[in-house]
Amino acid sequence: MRVPRMATCLSLGLVLLAACMAAAQAPTRPVQGGVLPAPGVALPAQSAGLPVQGGSLDLLSDLVRPLLLAVVFTAVGLLLFFACIFLIVRLAPFSVRREIEEDQNVAVGIIVGSMILGIAIILAAALLG
Repeated sequence: MRVPRMATCLSLGLVLLAACMAAAQAPTRPVQGGVLPAPGVALPAQSAGLPVQGGSLDLLSDLVRPLLLAVVFTAVGLLLFFACIFLIVRLAPFSVRREIEEDQNVAVGIIVGSMILGIAIILAAALLG
């Protein structure tokens, strides 16, 4: 049985961290009357051509600022994630890379992968509030 390399495990952790952060930052649509309309269905004010509340688009506050915040929080999350991975590798009483790649130790791979997932979930929750 082939055990994935450490770089593959780290890549998977980064993808999961990004997915957790993206899912928590997904934009929500306004609810009218307590019921969320189906996707693609216009609100009554939109179908009648009436202006919708908050319908104006301010480029700086609506697009640039959230994008900048997402980039900053992603960078902070990745830095903390790499710091945690570095600590895991340095504090282990054995060579994590050698155990996973050369000795084909599946148990160590599962433990390190679980720690990576746990760190990713905790960082995503902490950064997103």
